[in-house]
Amino acid sequence: MRMIVAFEKTERVRHIGHLDMQRAMQRALRRSGLPVRYSQGFNPHAVLSFASPLPVGVGGAEELMDVALESDVGEAAFAEALTAALPPSLPLRAVRAVDDRFPALMAQLRTAEYEAVFLPCEEARAMARAVPALLGRQSIPAVRRTKSGEKPCDIRPMLHALAAGETPSEIRFTLRVSLTERETLKPDLLLSTLATQAGVALPAYRLRRLRLYGETDHGPKGLLEMCGP
Repeated sequence: MRMIVAFEKTERVRHIGHLDMQRAMQRALRRSGLPVRYSQGFNPHAVLSFASPLPVGVGGAEELMDVALESDVGEAAFAEALTAALPPSLPLRAVRAVDDRFPALMAQLRTAEYEAVFLPCEEARAMARAVPALLGRQSIPAVRRTKSGEKPCDIRPMLHALAAGETPSEIRFTLRVSLTERETLKPDLLLSTLATQAGVALPAYRLRRLRLYGETDHGPKGLLEMCGP
């Protein structure tokens, strides 16, 4: 069997990279005493995978990890053991038991929802005002930076939702964008394109991934929900 683990990458550890995240989870699983499946060879390690690695500097409210097990464990017992082994900066949010035939998380992933938080400033307000015009466009030309250089692209098909709101302490953008092996729209490219549309320089902001989504016949559905109730 396998266990799908939902955890939070808090503000305190948002600057750690994916390899360090893997090591932290490997250590926690070893400490937990759970019957985790280990790889064969000279340096065995827990068989686990992440739905989508987070870039350095980005927090996550509901990150998903797939852990292979040697024997069946109840969800409550698994959650109790892993919670005791995890550091406070990586709190457990939920677990879902699935069998070995359940499709890989990465194969089911279609979109991701993020929030970008700005301090109140005129540049961010101008960006917020530019959202309706951007969403109304049939095509949104942008320039994507790759290892081989800059490439023009149209990001409109990969933009699924975008909204903005302001409070006395912040200006918050919520966006849902494509995140698949074939096509991905990075939030920083969307926000820099929005800033260009608004005619302003992109201010500093804090980025957090809120949720990962798959796709059903009825539309988008949270990837964790697709793993079971």
